[in-house]
Amino acid sequence: MTSYPIRTQATAPHTYSRHYRWLHWTIASGFILLLVAGQQFNLPLSDAYRSAGLRYHSSIGTVVLICALCLFFKRFVRRDTRPNHNLPTLKKIIATAVHLALYCLAIFIPLTGLLTAYYAELPVLLFGLVDISRYTADNALYTQIRRVHELATFLAMALILAHAGAACYHHRVKQDRVLSAMLDVDHWAGKWRALREKLRR
Repeated sequence: MTSYPIRTQATAPHTYSRHYRWLHWTIASGFILLLVAGQQFNLPLSDAYRSAGLRYHSSIGTVVLICALCLFFKRFVRRDTRPNHNLPTLKKIIATAVHLALYCLAIFIPLTGLLTAYYAELPVLLFGLVDISRYTADNALYTQIRRVHELATFLAMALILAHAGAACYHHRVKQDRVLSAMLDVDHWAGKWRALREKLRR
């Protein structure tokens, strides 16, 4: 069994690695797209529109699933080096618990989504190539799994809002490097200022 070394806090960097940030923001962007676009399935849609929506929804969900599995591995199995924020023990425990819950939901929600598609009556072409609902249409299972999928989605929305709110609190109120470790705020603020200057000319 492979043993991965645990890095000491003394060697902790100030920011997350490029791969870590890329995975994080890919998951975040995919989550937002899925959460917003997923609400359309509660509307009266044509079969053609619903089938197209399911195709894109399941494809984005699969990308999120793959990235979430990679990030979970890096965070909790390989234990890659991460910034060591000077937070009270209780806050660290809460932050870790929220992170773990979000990682699990980032895996669980796409999996239940793919299961929902698997039992759907309409064809669901994953990445426009593979019909994952071709042989197993089951309306009862479809309804049950979709309900679980939606409940998990609502929980994820609440945790994402709490996670984003905590990051903004640390950046605006505490003025520490919690947000900057994952997002180079100064870099993007400079880009925004430069853009505003160009627009004013």
